[in-house]
Amino acid sequence: MVDAVVSALAYAALAFVAALGGLGIVAMHRGLDGLAWPIGVRHRRLGYLVAGLLMAVALAAGLLINPLAPPLSVIVILVAMDVAVWVVIVGAAIRLRRGRRRYPTSLRGGKLVEVGPLQARFYQPGGEGVVPGVCLLSDPTAPDDDLNALVQALVERGIAVLVLDWLSLDSADRLMLQGVVAVGVSHLARWPEINAARVGLLGVGLGGDLALRSAAMDPGVAAVLAIEPVLSVQRPWQGLDALSTLSWFEARRRAHRWRHSPLVKELDALAAIPSVVPRPAAVVVGCLGESEAVEGLEILRHGDGCSLVPAARSGAVQRAIAWFEEHLE
Repeated sequence: MVDAVVSALAYAALAFVAALGGLGIVAMHRGLDGLAWPIGVRHRRLGYLVAGLLMAVALAAGLLINPLAPPLSVIVILVAMDVAVWVVIVGAAIRLRRGRRRYPTSLRGGKLVEVGPLQARFYQPGGEGVVPGVCLLSDPTAPDDDLNALVQALVERGIAVLVLDWLSLDSADRLMLQGVVAVGVSHLARWPEINAARVGLLGVGLGGDLALRSAAMDPGVAAVLAIEPVLSVQRPWQGLDALSTLSWFEARRRAHRWRHSPLVKELDALAAIPSVVPRPAAVVVGCLGESEAVEGLEILRHGDGCSLVPAARSGAVQRAIAWFEEHLE
């Protein structure tokens, strides 16, 4: 009896170690930072080495212990692998959270301004002369997303940026959000260094839906672009692609918010698009259903999957910047 228990524990330990190694290799190969624990995809070579050693040790040690009965061995291995999966998920979540504390994603620089009931940050390109401007809308359900790369790229291309800060807003219902966006566009157009005829709207995630709806209501918007907008509650899903920048817990939470947010239905971005054209309107997406294509809407594709953190993708940023350079210059 004692020997059977010891063998079962040994099998469980080896299966656990092998599962950790296998999950590590998959995470490194797919660039899934939300599963790559404890090392992370930034140190891919070290990650492959550690994961390979874990699997090699487990397989080698497995040859030295007494085999279990087939039914018992299957149960032990499945339980150990299940525990390994949860260890990896929890460990990756802890590592990513610590990383965000060490490298905060909040916007840096810019000038703090008051835009109606909320605060905003204004970023102005260097040099002289009148420049185009963009009012940037983050996702109201995830206002702490990292937009630094997007803002920096716009400013470097000579486009002024006004970023609305949803965290400073007490209420976040549809009418309040649309009212604030209208105030933001008006504020940007009145800025002395901004060409009032070249003011655009740029939204990220659910902020993209808000940008499309707001542009339909405001003829002063010269062009509107949405990066991975939600568009419908059926579109967001939670595949492995989401774990490239988010932990499993964060990805699940964000997909749940999008599916259950009343803003998605209230904004009804797809129905708003015909009211935007013939002004330039586009979406930057990794995937889009045929039913979501609308006449007059330019579809700029990047990658091969729907991202839950679209502004973190360099491909999405590059497509957005190139499009605004074409339509606002």
